[in-house]
Parts: sequence; C-alpha cells; structure tokens
Amino acid sequence: MAVVPLYPEEMMELSSSYSENEMQFYIPEVDRPFLTKNAFLDLKHCACSPRDFSACEMGVQVEVAEPASVRSFRKAVVIVVAVGKMRKNTKARSFTDEDLMDILNSILEPVDLDTDCEGTFAGNGTYRFTRAISYEIQDQNKRHLVLNQPAQLVAMHLQGANISHAVRLEMSVYLPKMEPGAVTNPVALGIKGENLCLSCVQKGEKPVLQLETQKASILKDLDRAQLGRFLFSRIHCGGRCTRFESAAFPGWFICTSAQDNQAVGVTDQLGAATYTGYELLR
Repeated sequence: MAVVPLYPEEMMELSSSYSENEMQFYIPEVDRPFLTKNAFLDLKHCACSPRDFSACEMGVQVEVAEPASVRSFRKAVVIVVAVGKMRKNTKARSFTDEDLMDILNSILEPVDLDTDCEGTFAGNGTYRFTRAISYEIQDQNKRHLVLNQPAQLVAMHLQGANISHAVRLEMSVYLPKMEPGAVTNPVALGIKGENLCLSCVQKGEKPVLQLETQKASILKDLDRAQLGRFLFSRIHCGGRCTRFESAAFPGWFICTSAQDNQAVGVTDQLGAATYTGYELLR
C-alpha cells in the first residue's frame, strides 16, 4: 500500500498554522454530563495530579479514554500533505490516475483499478433544429438552379426576365454535435415555396440526389437514423464558395454538370468535369 511520507517540515507547517488558544472543543452535555456548569471544580480545591494540572488550570475537566479516531486524524493529515505536494508539483507534471490511486490506497483499503479497460457509449442521433435561412444559389459557373417538372433540379444560365425561374434554397440549420462520427455543420436543403427537399439515397451501385415531398420533416429536430438521407455537411472552401457533403454517403458532394440544363446530382470526384462549389446569396 502506497503511503505519502510525512516530512518533518511539512508537519511543522501543519501544526504551526494552529495555536492552542484557537482550538475549541465542543462536546454535547447529553453525552458528557460531567462537563455541565455544576460539574466544574473549584480550582482551589482541585485534587489533580501534577500530570493533569495543566487541564485544571484551563478550567476543563478531561475524561481520559481510549482514542477512537487517531486513524481519522492521520487520514486528514495525509490528505493535507498530499494536496500540498500536488500543488507544488503541478508545473512539473500532470496529475495522473496512478497518483490518485496512491492517495486512495493510503487512506482506504487497497483498491485494484483497471485503467486499461475500454469504454463504449451510445450517441444521440437527433439533431436539434435552430432556424431556416433562404438563399439564392449559383454554382461556380454562375448558373442558377431551376425546378423542372415533375421534380428535378437543373443548372442553367438565366438572364433578364428568366431570372424569376431560379429557385431559392431554404436551408435548415441544426446544432452540431461534439462526438465521433457526428455531422459537421449539419444542414438540410429545401426549395423555398415548394414542399420539396433534397435527399441522397442509394440506387443501384451508387448514391443519387433526388427531391422528396418531405419538407415538413426537415423544419424540426431531425433523427439521423430515420431521416439521415436529408442531412448534409456544409463545408466552406474559401471566399463565398460552399460545398455540401452527404451525411449518409460521406465523400459524395452535390454537383452540377459542365453542360447546361443537366440534372443536379452527387459525385465523389472533386475537380473533375462537374462543379461542386456554390455561392449562397441573401
């Protein structure tokens, strides 16, 4: 059992911080009837031995009994000295689990703590909804997104009166989570004025981007286990450029084709024949 040594100078500091006059002892009269006012002896008639005379001079009658809390006092002293040594050594090294076990073993019965065990946890997959923000969106080629029937987004250049056909993106923003595997800057993307939102799902051998009539589902707290296909990570990539990475399929980003009037999709090839960067304008 590890014991913290009590050095003489540390014991002197501990004892010198208190004086005899500062110590006050309280013993209930119920438990010690001999300490009532009527029980105090007249010092002139006290028949104390020289050994006990100092107690009589203080006007206190002392009952001599077998000490039952010597070990408790020793524990307190050990803790005080140990804490003092830890404060002095804080700059030298960090306080470790082994240091704590040494203190526990010196006060309590030895405890065998396994510090090599592995812990597991179950994270909460619900993302808390905070607000919805409306943006005008353009890809890196300055093309707008247009909604074609029945439900498909395409990218094209718009001028003049045709600008009115451009859709506005309604972005649902959620609080991020500080846990492994959590979505960074989680958002969901809807079409303003329409009951449509973007989702990434598996079709065949690879994921695809589609529109679903589930907009009400993304305007509140979102459970990733059930609605993770609507979640995207919003990634800032310099200036006003933003990318959207699928949470259900990490490494796949929303993209537009290099050709006009082509459907908006997802790709895992950055810098290829598609555009993955977007500018969001209020």
